Amino acid sequence: MRQLFNSFAFSLSYFTVFPVFIKDMIIDKNTFRDSLFFLPLIGLFISLITILISMFLSDFFHPLYASLVSAILSFCLYGFLHTEAITDVVDAWFASYSSKDAYKIMKESTIGAIGALATFCFVLLKVAIITYLLYEKKYEIIIITFMFSRLSLTYILPLFEFKKDSFMNQAFLAKGINTVRVAILLFVVFALFLKSNALVFLFLALVFLYINLKILYKRFGFLNGDCLGCSIEITELLLLNIGFIL
Repeated sequence: MRQLFNSFAFSLSYFTVFPVFIKDMIIDKNTFRDSLFFLPLIGLFISLITILISMFLSDFFHPLYASLVSAILSFCLYGFLHTEAITDVVDAWFASYSSKDAYKIMKESTIGAIGALATFCFVLLKVAIITYLLYEKKYEIIIITFMFSRLSLTYILPLFEFKKDSFMNQAFLAKGINTVRVAILLFVVFALFLKSNALVFLFLALVFLYINLKILYKRFGFLNGDCLGCSIEITELLLLNIGFIL
């Protein structure tokens, strides 16, 4: 139980802006492994807070404005972690045309104009669709998307190679990873209660994430946290738009 709590605290502190005050937290392979289970829970947590903020603000402001503010705040809840990855990936992508070291470009503290513009356009599109979904009260689409974009990592990432000391490599080398894969299906069951065609979302999430990672791996010859974050964001944008149509 202590191990699970540590994994949850690690996931909450690393993938959101919410502080966790725990002394002497032990972080090992098991922590990384169990965090795979909590990733969709983090997505559920962020989506629910976003929805509740929208409902609360709607009592004081026009629903459209309340939806817009809530959509922007949804990025703040996870500290723009994945949107920063978009900037790094786009910069590295275009820099690679000049035979520059893509990995080095990603790790630089500065950003390029192309990466900044691409990220701005992406955020604009994602804020727009989340605002639209909140305004139309299609909350289930936001919840399922935020869960499945993270849940799909557990099934797709084993198809790719990572550095031996990386977070993901250690997670999948830990014993009991199959138990996590089974346990994580609880979120799928929950999604089915929200929307009868939730399995379509799951299938699309798996496909979109795989294609994104495949393209990036082919381009760079490696995958890292930036590639994962960028792929999650693109997957979410696609799911949110398709979900509205479905």
